[in-house]
Amino acid sequence: MQSGAAASCAGTSTDLGDSDLHPGTVDLHVDWLSRDCEDGGGAFRASDDVTVTITPESTGDPVLLGRPTPQGEQFTVAGRFDLPDALPVGDAVLDVSSHDGDGSGASLPVTISADGAR
Repeated sequence: MQSGAAASCAGTSTDLGDSDLHPGTVDLHVDWLSRDCEDGGGAFRASDDVTVTITPESTGDPVLLGRPTPQGEQFTVAGRFDLPDALPVGDAVLDVSSHDGDGSGASLPVTISADGAR
């Protein structure tokens, strides 16, 4: 999934292998979690305040999965995040957001399935 960006700033890119999630963990890779859009010649900086959340449609309440720190030249968040066993089954939104500067991030619709179901 790619989310748009203003002017010539790099868009946030999210890779998720399978959008059918089960209790356990989710592997996630997100590039370009920057603090500011510097398309006018300034230097991009990685975000200092990033959250990974999942929001089940049935409750509308976001569940915090982690507060990772972007790494490398593309300000990448990559890793495995634990999914709580108590997440309700059904549609949800997985969200990775920068909360400082101009903010950046991406949201991805997913489905939470019962353990062992596909």
